[in-house]
Amino acid sequence: MIKLLLAVSPGEIWAALVAQGELSALRLVRTYGAPKPGDLYLGRVVALRPELPAALVDIGEARPAFLDGEAIGRGIKLREGEVVTVKVIKSGRADKATGLTMKLDGEEQKAGTTGTPPKLIWRRETVLASLIKELPADEIAIDDAASLAEVRRNFAGEVKVHRGGKALFEAEGVAAIIESAVAPRVALPTGGAISIDMTWAATLIDVDSGRAGAMSANLAAAAEIGRQIRLRDLSGPIVIDFVGMRERRQRGQIENALVQALGDDVQYLGWTRLGHFELVVKRRRPSLSEQLYERRTDGFAVRTPLTVALEALRVLQREGRVAPGNRLGLRVHPEIAACLDREAADARRELETQFGYAIKVDVEPRARDSFALVPLDPISLPS
Repeated sequence: MIKLLLAVSPGEIWAALVAQGELSALRLVRTYGAPKPGDLYLGRVVALRPELPAALVDIGEARPAFLDGEAIGRGIKLREGEVVTVKVIKSGRADKATGLTMKLDGEEQKAGTTGTPPKLIWRRETVLASLIKELPADEIAIDDAASLAEVRRNFAGEVKVHRGGKALFEAEGVAAIIESAVAPRVALPTGGAISIDMTWAATLIDVDSGRAGAMSANLAAAAEIGRQIRLRDLSGPIVIDFVGMRERRQRGQIENALVQALGDDVQYLGWTRLGHFELVVKRRRPSLSEQLYERRTDGFAVRTPLTVALEALRVLQREGRVAPGNRLGLRVHPEIAACLDREAADARRELETQFGYAIKVDVEPRARDSFALVPLDPISLPS
């Protein structure tokens, strides 16, 4: 039995695929904000880079998106300030702008181009429909009754709505597993652990054998590394420091274990002279860490204001479902309050529509990644 768990909250959807009780896939999709591959935007050219050649296009992000010469098309001359219809072909990341193209298929060309840029003008399918297609399952459990009709339009199997005080992932027993999918250190069944460190240049994975022998620790690590790469959506260059082995033939066994865990859709570069194993995973979407964290100048990763803001709204929504008669607001750090007014404004309005009242946000200089629920005065009803 393969079950797809869909946890829907304002601004984001978490999807977990559970096969025979084991978490096999995990996705986080932000439903507002970041452009996604396939999205069509009405944008405005803000700068030309003839030396590349390329153009920078404002589609509503903090930094302009990148439209290179090949994506523009032959014979097309752009001007600064010109309004253009563009399609997202590559998601942005901390060190790279969102990639665009002006080459559209027949269906995309029918999208309307009215309005003032920057503006999202077309999306091929909803987030829920995309997740259901990407993560095939025998059964779906979702915690949002309002999304039930949409799920049933896109899924022929059994659909259950989760209700109750416990969160869906907690009730299904996968919450702790999901937390480990963003932890820097993951325990191995042999007693050792793997440490995962994402840097700007590559992802570094170190294997600690604990009390286990080198070979048993490395084989367990290879299986877990494959699983963590899939769960975390790790991509790009990955360097693995396995426990040193005495015989070179053992390296072939470790490499085979990695291929079995990851499949053939990976570029295996092999062993370095220092004994590290290198591979490259094609980037399909932002990694889980990229969506949840940002790296400070001192090198430490911290949760982004958007991550904290959406978590606060998610907890507020859950409390509202458990006790719908209670009116609650939030007390947050100034950066989180600003995010609730900007990047998370649509998500906040979505929850306010569900509640039927404005969510009051109090600001105080508390820890940036924490928040508190604040009881509001009851609604005064006419006598």
